[in-house]
Amino acid sequence: MTLPKLRTVAECRKEILKLDEGSIVCEYYIRKLCENNLVKHFKSGKKLFVNFDDLIRYLSDEESEVPVCM
Repeated sequence: MTLPKLRTVAECRKEILKLDEGSIVCEYYIRKLCENNLVKHFKSGKKLFVNFDDLIRYLSDEESEVPVCM
């Protein structure tokens, strides 16, 4: 059994920048993906925790149509 990589929105942004320095994915966009239930996530108080593996899977899926602006 593997544990999911749970990250805050800010930590997701930092991890994405480690993978791709020129990434334009911003924290707002990650929050909107969660708000629209496009990636697995949960809230604890005011903190939003994102399943980082699911986020990467969503962003790298060539067949899904990622909206340019939400």
